[in-house]
Amino acid sequence: MENIENNEINKDNNIENNIDDKDENSNSDNLNNNTENNNTENDSDNLNNNNNNNNKRKLSTLYTDDKENPIKKVYLRYHQDKSNLVTVEDPNNVEDSFTINKKFIQEDGSILSKSQYKKKIEDFNRKKKIENRKAKKQQKREDTHKKNEVDGNITKELLGETNFYYKDSLRHIEPYQFTFKVFAKERWFGQTVLDMFTTEFSTNSRDVYLRKIKRGLIKVNDKMVSPDFKIKLNDIILHSVHRHEPPVTGDKIKIVAMDDQVVVIDKPSSIPVHPCGRFRHNCVLFILAAEHGINELYGVHRLDRLTSGLLMLARTPDAAKKRASQIQSGDVSKQYFAKVVGKFPIGTDLPDGTVIVNQPIVIQNMRLGINHVGEGGKPSVTHFKLYSYDEKSNQSIVLCSPKTGRTHQIRVHLKWLGYPITNDPLYNNDFRDSFKALTSDGTSYLFDEENEDKENKENKENKNNGEIISNVTKEELEFIDDASVPIKCNDCSIVWSDNKKFSFGIYLHALSYESSNWSYKTDLPEWVKDVSN
Repeated sequence: MENIENNEINKDNNIENNIDDKDENSNSDNLNNNTENNNTENDSDNLNNNNNNNNKRKLSTLYTDDKENPIKKVYLRYHQDKSNLVTVEDPNNVEDSFTINKKFIQEDGSILSKSQYKKKIEDFNRKKKIENRKAKKQQKREDTHKKNEVDGNITKELLGETNFYYKDSLRHIEPYQFTFKVFAKERWFGQTVLDMFTTEFSTNSRDVYLRKIKRGLIKVNDKMVSPDFKIKLNDIILHSVHRHEPPVTGDKIKIVAMDDQVVVIDKPSSIPVHPCGRFRHNCVLFILAAEHGINELYGVHRLDRLTSGLLMLARTPDAAKKRASQIQSGDVSKQYFAKVVGKFPIGTDLPDGTVIVNQPIVIQNMRLGINHVGEGGKPSVTHFKLYSYDEKSNQSIVLCSPKTGRTHQIRVHLKWLGYPITNDPLYNNDFRDSFKALTSDGTSYLFDEENEDKENKENKENKNNGEIISNVTKEELEFIDDASVPIKCNDCSIVWSDNKKFSFGIYLHALSYESSNWSYKTDLPEWVKDVSN
């Protein structure tokens, strides 16, 4: 089959149907320029002298579809009055001439059929999409870097928002007034502001959110909006609240090492690194500023709130970027300890008994931050090795060495192996069923299947052919709020120190981080010592 399909290509401009004009035009210009530069033979100049001034002719070759075998020599006549058209002339038979769009002419002089050209455009668009995605990720990293330069400086004004105190081995924060300010998430686009708050946050009832919108306690782009205002890209959502922070462990943060580049600590479990969710003053950055006078620190790597152990923080943004690059490039060896259910097997993947898990990780629930092993996920590799086993409790201490850095990677891979962390409220099904841990908003259970099913059903019902349907009623739009009636703060009635509702840590500890020119190590946690003995 030839690359030229006369019946298709003779349709001239109509051949462009179902193909992106913008991409085609930019490609066709490149294709034409390359053809003109690369496929002109010596006798074309002589041939051009015989043409009128309105046309230019080049010598080219027709190939089979696989571009393996040339069929015959042809002339390409470029129409100057219609620059996107080219006439393909057979030197031996003028009647076999036909007209095509110059975009079908390739660098090597071959001419693509419509289907081949469409595939080429699809491949181009696919590569362009990948390049754009990489560019967006790079921009996001740069934006995060700039944001960290501001957020890393914990000023006296920020610390003065509230006070902290210790009680019953926990660090408490006094409630205070605060305005949350966040960019709209993609999953919120198209939803009304009232519907979004009702489905996304379970702290309050729909009626409370309606009253907050009416009073201006919930705003969009710093302006009061109606309950049926639809959220869109780049919107900034503001929510003023009586803020309650859950308590964290009262264990002190131990400084492992400190110089002009980094501060390395042994982080107790239950304390998040950065402000997140309900946590602000009860995070590592604020605690180090308030209790150690170290008020300018920048994140290098992640360490889950419930995980304890070694954490590096940089003294400057440049130092943070340098250390983070080392970790991301795989130049840093990391070791963790985990206590798991059952007797962990001795592996055969390496001579020392290591078990290697090479399984991709995908997001299971964006709102709750839960992941699982699955096709199409990010490549993830973790090495596991049995450290000790306690027959009485049927629990093992496992040495874990993540080779990649995915969220919850060790926890997900241990669950996939069938040896979950004993007290993991996310990935240990048995522990999950017996321990109703609450989410950071303080009211929704992590695994409330009835609520999850209800939410999924509502999300489906709220969409009609991809369009999000508003649930805001006429009564809600016309509702007149009585500002003299105070809005009850549900959080004031929550017993935040109840360890039957809140998880203050899991048996996962970051033991050491080591590169070619530096290394840091923490002490063994007590739960490792207990089983080891």
